[in-house]
Amino acid sequence: MSKRLNIASVDQDELERIRAIAAQAYGNKSQRAIWLQIYDRLSNACIHGPLSAGSRLPSENDLADLFDVSRVTMRRALTKLQQEGQLQARKGVGIFVRQQPTRYAISSNMRFIESLNVDAEQIKTHTLSLSRRPASMKAIEALGLKQDTEVICLDRIRTLNDEPVYFTTKEFPADLFPDFEAVYEARQSVADVYQAHGIKGFKRVETRISGGFAHSNEAEALQLTHRTPLMRTSAINSDTKGKPIDFSLGRWPLASVELIFNEQ
Repeated sequence: MSKRLNIASVDQDELERIRAIAAQAYGNKSQRAIWLQIYDRLSNACIHGPLSAGSRLPSENDLADLFDVSRVTMRRALTKLQQEGQLQARKGVGIFVRQQPTRYAISSNMRFIESLNVDAEQIKTHTLSLSRRPASMKAIEALGLKQDTEVICLDRIRTLNDEPVYFTTKEFPADLFPDFEAVYEARQSVADVYQAHGIKGFKRVETRISGGFAHSNEAEALQLTHRTPLMRTSAINSDTKGKPIDFSLGRWPLASVELIFNEQ
């Protein structure tokens, strides 16, 4: 007899697919642990179907009931799937199958929204903080600043279809942008801040890419499990005369984006 679960928020067709996945017989646990067998099933279902990108899964407790295992066993399987970027647990919301990677073109003079291969209406920007403080060591090196130079620090999250896909920290030399806060508060646009301070255009001087695992603040901002693999990008922008105007550190969930380098 099928279990009756309190999961009205889960699409019923998806629920039936999950029931079918859970109903498969387990293999010999001495050859492969049960939690890894659950991981195998869900991973294959996320990659090859029948689970669809963006679909919501039952809660950890309900999944444990469906798969007839303890909550601890289910949590191990879900944690591995989240750390690999196949699933995303949104705090207070639920567990979701991640969207397919979005293409992001790295070019010399394209704004963020122009660089993503999606409709602009799907992208939202959320400002987390805006403050003045001494420049970080990375910004000092990237922008050629002196020690203790004041910068304007802007933390933002970009969401695609309400799913966080990009967490960025940008640092701007404060002496170049005396009215930064006022302009940004009114327009929520860095490009408009540039325009208001006489910077008519900008270009990407350098982009570096590295990998790592999400720290606690990054995991919280991107709604990820702690130590989920990330792709990190650091970039320097200059004005059209070559003067550095900002340094940015971006973090992408590893499975959320495909980076494309356009010819300059």
